[in-house]
Amino acid sequence: MLEAMNDLRPMPLLLVVLLGGASAAVTSYLLSPNPPAQPAPIQTTLPLDSQILEEVLTLRHELGKLSSRIDVLEVAPVERVVVKAQPAEEFETEVRAFMAQQQVNTSPGLPIVKEALATIREQEQTEKEALALQRRDEWLAGAVEDITPKLNLSTNQADEMYDLLTAKADQDADLGRRWQSGEDREAIGETKRLNEEQHQTELQGVLSPSQYEDYRELVRQFRRGGK
Repeated sequence: MLEAMNDLRPMPLLLVVLLGGASAAVTSYLLSPNPPAQPAPIQTTLPLDSQILEEVLTLRHELGKLSSRIDVLEVAPVERVVVKAQPAEEFETEVRAFMAQQQVNTSPGLPIVKEALATIREQEQTEKEALALQRRDEWLAGAVEDITPKLNLSTNQADEMYDLLTAKADQDADLGRRWQSGEDREAIGETKRLNEEQHQTELQGVLSPSQYEDYRELVRQFRRGGK
């Protein structure tokens, strides 16, 4: 028995001890609920080119400025314009003044401004002509009403006189437009003479001879400023 124990050498015993410890360590690692964290990967940072870095910094600066402008716009108060109802004449006056100011403030020859101003002037001219025509018709109606008792006109004669005087006024207005446009003066004068002859003939067809002579005398008095 003693001889058997003496035969055991230290080297195999040491090997048994080491293997037992290693087996215990492996068993403890496998049974552990929180295994040790893996080591963080090694990060490598490549150096940036100086030009690329400068562009990135510039872009970052511009983005910062843009963000500031957006913040200002988001908090800026919104102006509310209240439009009040106005008469047509006042509205047109304001529109003309606004468009004229826009023409001064913007580059000359802006098509939309010139077109708007031309439209306003055309409408204004049309309104003036319509108003003048209305006043002329009212004056002719008053003139016929005035001469009716003086010439002892019948109702039919009064209506025909109004039509004749209106047609003659239209002819004179047309001659005036032709004169302003620069047409031949002699041609205009000849047309006026023919129109007057036709008018006198038509008057004689409506009035009796005595009424016609009395009417001509009334016209002469009117031209001299009498009544």
